[in-house]
Amino acid sequence: MGSLKIRPYEDLKDDGMFTVGADQPEIEYRQIGKRGVRRIDGYAKASGKAVYTRDVQIPGMLYAKVMRSPYAHARILHMDTSKAESLPGVRAVMRYDDPEIKGRTLNGSVGGPDRLAGEFSGFALKPESVILAEEAWFEGQAVGAAVAAESEEIAKEAIRLIHVEWEQLPFILDQEEALKPEAPVLLPGTESNKVEDFRELFEHGDIEKGFKEADKIIEFTARRNAHLWAGAEMPSVLARWTENRLELWVHVQQPYSVKLLLSEQLDIPMNQITMYSPYQGCSFGERCNPADFSINGMNTIAVLMAKKAERPVKLLFDRAEKFYGESGDMMVGYFKVGAKKDGTITAVDMKNIFAVFQCTPGAEHLLENTRIPNLKCQAITADVSKAPAWWDRCEQLPNAFCLTMIFDHVAEALGLDPTLVALKNDGCESHDMDWLLKYKKEHGFPERDSLDECIEAGKKVIDWDNKWHPPGEGRLPDGKLHGIAFTWDHQWDDVRGTASAAVWMENDGTVSIVAQHADVGVNPWTTYCQVVSDELGVPVEDITIKPFDGDHIFSLMSPDGSCNLCSNAYVVRKAARKAKATLLDLALNFFEDLTVEELDVKDRHVFEKKNPENKKPIKDIAIMSMPMHNAVGIWTEPPIVGWAWQQHGIWGDAMETGRPRLCRQAHFMEVAVDPETGEVVVTKVVNANDVGKAISPETVEGQMYGGTYMGVSRALTEEMVWDPETGVLLNRNLLDYKIATIDDCPEAHTVILETEMGHGPYGTTGVGEDIATMIPALLGPAVYNAIGVRVDDFPITPQKVLKALGKL
Repeated sequence: MGSLKIRPYEDLKDDGMFTVGADQPEIEYRQIGKRGVRRIDGYAKASGKAVYTRDVQIPGMLYAKVMRSPYAHARILHMDTSKAESLPGVRAVMRYDDPEIKGRTLNGSVGGPDRLAGEFSGFALKPESVILAEEAWFEGQAVGAAVAAESEEIAKEAIRLIHVEWEQLPFILDQEEALKPEAPVLLPGTESNKVEDFRELFEHGDIEKGFKEADKIIEFTARRNAHLWAGAEMPSVLARWTENRLELWVHVQQPYSVKLLLSEQLDIPMNQITMYSPYQGCSFGERCNPADFSINGMNTIAVLMAKKAERPVKLLFDRAEKFYGESGDMMVGYFKVGAKKDGTITAVDMKNIFAVFQCTPGAEHLLENTRIPNLKCQAITADVSKAPAWWDRCEQLPNAFCLTMIFDHVAEALGLDPTLVALKNDGCESHDMDWLLKYKKEHGFPERDSLDECIEAGKKVIDWDNKWHPPGEGRLPDGKLHGIAFTWDHQWDDVRGTASAAVWMENDGTVSIVAQHADVGVNPWTTYCQVVSDELGVPVEDITIKPFDGDHIFSLMSPDGSCNLCSNAYVVRKAARKAKATLLDLALNFFEDLTVEELDVKDRHVFEKKNPENKKPIKDIAIMSMPMHNAVGIWTEPPIVGWAWQQHGIWGDAMETGRPRLCRQAHFMEVAVDPETGEVVVTKVVNANDVGKAISPETVEGQMYGGTYMGVSRALTEEMVWDPETGVLLNRNLLDYKIATIDDCPEAHTVILETEMGHGPYGTTGVGEDIATMIPALLGPAVYNAIGVRVDDFPITPQKVLKALGKL
């Protein structure tokens, strides 16, 4: 990774719509930042009337199920589907050896699995490259056959009637074991289980020089075991053919990408495919996995089954089947860190070994927001007998995990307050805060210290100065051990995405945002309407969005990456400004002696800036663009519409242009540990996030509360458990896979800071993934502060605590 390249602003301007440097507002904030704005999706969801993908029913619909492998690694020697085919109510059976399915990969005939593997480096795509394969690479994999029947129950029974003779093959579950020379190689024709990845080795600075400069060397190991997203709505897809046209209803985050992949897989012109995207019942990143059979494989099967049966087909997963695909941070890390006595970190050398997929190598946040001069990260991925992994809630999990572990170990080894160690090392790609201050001055950002403000705000709420203590020295009145801990990071992300949309004013003056977009419950649509309201001058209640109505020309960025709002807000803002320009141009018919620059829009009226009483209702102007011919005496003017697109924002992609992150976040956690039972109770969490500008404060807080709950759950109890003897996943349900309940939630406090130092519109930056990604690793330092012994193996269970205390 090279040095940051700061592009001149003149290279970044976008049609003159943005002020030099920081994105300062040119409008009056009336809806942006306002609380109490009614959610567009609120009534439908609160009343139970919202229609999700799994709810969709159409006449003549069949139900499909897929056969699953009972073994961790096995090959089909012989399969008899005759009993399933003769079962009353079965309408179609598809086999792995049928001509239309045999050898078909997740990427169809266009390039095959190698193309997909090239696009998603570090991903063990090999085990699931074939749809309905004859060889299973993990227990629970879809193999062999699929059935479509008149009911889901009949389809399940038909699957049970399929007789299979299996050849069981060697399997392996542990990534370190998989890399040993004597380990069975899972993929024939390869020399090892190591997955090729261009990110395998990262070096920055002189690591040996950094260790020589250190006063102390700290070495440790940390492990994060597999967890699952386990969303409320289980995967489903409904496919219907009408002649050569295909309609699809899919539970997915990225409807347009699914359309593209299906077009490639089945050689269907994209203009013959219509994608519908109803409400999505949670997603958290998993529903955009390009190599996940539960998205792309099941889509392909549903489409082919609908073609074969000549009826609509709905393919459904049940809860056990959805326990498929783990997080991208199944890892064990080996760390060596050098630091000076004052807390300055001089060198970090880490080796992270991942199972199936590495979200991120682990060192990127140390580069992006610290002044640490010397970094080395070896990141190795091993193929094992587990389902394809992906990022669950966030690809930054390994980066956040490593940063938290490193900083807490350094602070403890030096006997320093961890907040001071964070401030000592804050910066950007080895540059100190003076360098960042220069950047802020040159680009018009406020000269504020985001991390210092976040830390001070969080310390005040949790009473850090009075509660922080050396490890193992805090005891509560009930005899339990008290622990308190801190971590930090930058806010990600701001303008990394790509999107397009139109803002359309109807002839009555109401406004629609036109673009396809998947809803995952985080209230983006209301927020986009708030932006359009302030930019266009139309009341927010007169604005709606139309994301459900099949395909549009436009597609907003899918809800992933924590840059969704920033990227899409840029788009709708630009489109709103273009629509406003057309509106004001038409208004000149009523303000003949004025120019566009002398007019503005507010409260459903166009008015003269110098004489606000000289005004005209918007609807009287908008009616001029009614699409009728002049023969009946109706004026026909251009429609009031603006469309826009955005690619990586005006600041460019972080990896290409070196946009430094300026906003920070700080998190604090308190725990109570029972030394007799090992039980860990998280009693309080404080999140202080500098979001730049909170366009919808309640939405920001919702992400902060939800992230706290999810992070605590992952840290304490969530873990996928495989039987080492059989390779079978043992907890494919929400009884044995321990997701936290409301009783497990700690007292959570949210602090929103708004420095306007994000590179997004109005100075905003993302928050959606941050808290759920930062909180899990923070439990380790909190437990250590309580018991005085390290437990860096996540999740941190009572058994692990008792073992650390020497009681097991």
